[in-house]
This record gives sequence, C-alpha cells and structure tokens, in this order.
Amino acid sequence: MLPSFGLGAKAAELPLHADRASNLDLALTGLLAGTEPGAKRYARWADVARLPRTKLRVNGEFVPGEQEVTVVFLSDLWAALPVREGADALLATSSDGYAAVYGTSFIRDYRPFLVLEINGQGPEKWPPAGLRFNPGPYVISVAASVVPAVAKLSDAGHKRPWGVTTIEIARLEGRFDAFFSGPWAGADAAVRQGRELWIHSCSSCHRGPGEVFGGTKGNRPFALLAAQARHTPDYFRRYITAPKELVPTARMEAHPHYTEAQLDALTAFVALGVAP
Repeated sequence: MLPSFGLGAKAAELPLHADRASNLDLALTGLLAGTEPGAKRYARWADVARLPRTKLRVNGEFVPGEQEVTVVFLSDLWAALPVREGADALLATSSDGYAAVYGTSFIRDYRPFLVLEINGQGPEKWPPAGLRFNPGPYVISVAASVVPAVAKLSDAGHKRPWGVTTIEIARLEGRFDAFFSGPWAGADAAVRQGRELWIHSCSSCHRGPGEVFGGTKGNRPFALLAAQARHTPDYFRRYITAPKELVPTARMEAHPHYTEAQLDALTAFVALGVAP
C-alpha cells in the first residue's frame, strides 16, 4: 500500500462490488487484494464522491473559459483501494479505446485527478453547456494550476483521457513485460528512452506485441509499426510528427514537438519489434 504518496492521510476504504449497478460505476481491476486475476470490481459514483474531494478552477478543460471542477486526486483513490504489494501504476481505459498510464512517481509529482463534477454537476447531467459530446462517466486530468510543472510536460494531453470507464492497478514492468525481454533485454540508453516514450505516450492509442497494455484507437498492429521503423525510418518519423501530411485521413495526433533525439529513440525502440 502506498498511502496518498505522502500527500495526505490514508483515505477511507472504497467499497467495491462484484456487479455493475449503473453506467456511472467505475470498474476496477488488476492487483487488488481479494480479487482474482482478470476479475473486475465496481465502485459506485456516490462512494467515489465520499473520498477526499477538492474544488479546482481550470481553464479551457472542457469548453473555452474557466470552469470549476470537483475532483478526487488519484493519490487518494489509490490510498482507498486494497492495492497489492508491488503495484506501481494506475492504467486507465476509456470507452473510445483510449488509454493512459500513470506511474506512482507521476501521481506523486504531477497530482493527476479524477473529475466528478463540472460546474457543480455530476456526470448524470453531462455534457456541460457548450460541449457537444459527453466526456463521462469519468475524466482524468492534470493542471498547471495544481502543479506548475505540468505546463512543461511533453505530452500532457496523453494524461487527460475522457470517457474513462476502467482503472487497472498494475506493476508497470509486468504489464509491459514484452518490452523488457527478448530483443529489448539489455536495451541501451536510446532504446530505454524510446520505451519510456512508448509506455507513457504511444500506448494511449497503440498496443504492443501480444497482451502488452495499450489503447485500441490506433488500428495498426505493432508488427507493422516495427517494420516501418526498421525499413522506412524516415517515413516512420515523419508520420509521428505530421501524419496528415502523409495520410490526409490519418486520425493520429501530430507530435511536432518531438526532438530529433526523441524521434531517434522511439524509432530505435520500435524497430526492435521486427527481425533485422
């Protein structure tokens, strides 16, 4: 157990149920004491709302301008769960196939939070005025108003998933085990940097080989990405920075802010997924 990562007292234990009672229930799975591997438990919205809550002012989070959001910090959610020893990550998945990874050090340093209310209204009354689609049942976000260093994050958008339905408590290296063995065993510094980029950014939309955790919005199998990185590295790099210049219908978000060193690292990492 990692009680609140030193940010506060241990929260009251969150009741978990074997059955879903509402589409507002938060599904929880993974390394939870008393839960079989792969099984899900469900937390009621009202019970999550009984955890320590904070009201924040955020700007442009959902619609232009300032909004007030009622949140539970992920550190307090973690402290309220029966987390098994060795767990070091919280993995979120959304109804549209998006995913986000939060290691315990990230949770401690950047204080991501679960949004329960927007301008005083819970998800049963979402979307908020001015937003065309419902971001519920849950949103996870980070804010520079909470931790100024958030403004300097390279890929802060990957830590702001909407439509979150499921949270998995995991051991990071175990959930991404394929990337720590085989051709990635004994990785050099560049490949390790690429692995970090993949885990904390690319996995939002892309799965790795086998059962490696990741989102499903990216419909290209990892083997294809690896072949592109190895055999057409210039194309691979350009697709990362400006995908619509190559494929006008591409859905992938552009990453023009990636440095040459980051592109080198990511290309080297992904290329190891296919034999030379």
